Amino acid sequence: MIQFCIMSGYEGRIRPEPKIYVTFMGGCSLKRETVARQILTQRLHEREGKTHPPRQFFLTVMGGVDIASPTLAEEFIDLREMINSRTLSMDDWDRAMADLGRSDVSISSFTLMGGFSGDGLPTEGQEIESLAVQRHLGTISDSAGAVLQFGVGRHDAERRATLRQAILADA
Repeated sequence: MIQFCIMSGYEGRIRPEPKIYVTFMGGCSLKRETVARQILTQRLHEREGKTHPPRQFFLTVMGGVDIASPTLAEEFIDLREMINSRTLSMDDWDRAMADLGRSDVSISSFTLMGGFSGDGLPTEGQEIESLAVQRHLGTISDSAGAVLQFGVGRHDAERRATLRQAILADA
């Protein structure tokens, strides 16, 4: 599939499928899937006999592409819902964390007179606002929210460890 963005903007999610993104004089803002969803996708690919993640290519000319992780609140809610529905267990989570290099897609890019950011985090403001809204709605408990606050601005293993601690605090 091909996604064109010419002299305009596009905002969406990166899905685990082969895809080409063409951005010309515009902006493309994408969000990765949550780690819990990445684990389920990896399981599905293993069942189907796929050994490599889907390839995605980004061609950017005089524009910008920004790929960011979901907020901690999104990660937490998704993981908790999958654990509660028994789609995923903490053992599955722990096994997946052993493979820190796992990715749901394989990304390559060519950028000319533009910018490409492939591993961004949500801003501190986005993280805090998302946590505040979910705590206010009662979707995230105060104890889990307090733990998740420690993960703001953290990358990779620290971020995933914070999610695990928040799940345990919520139990």
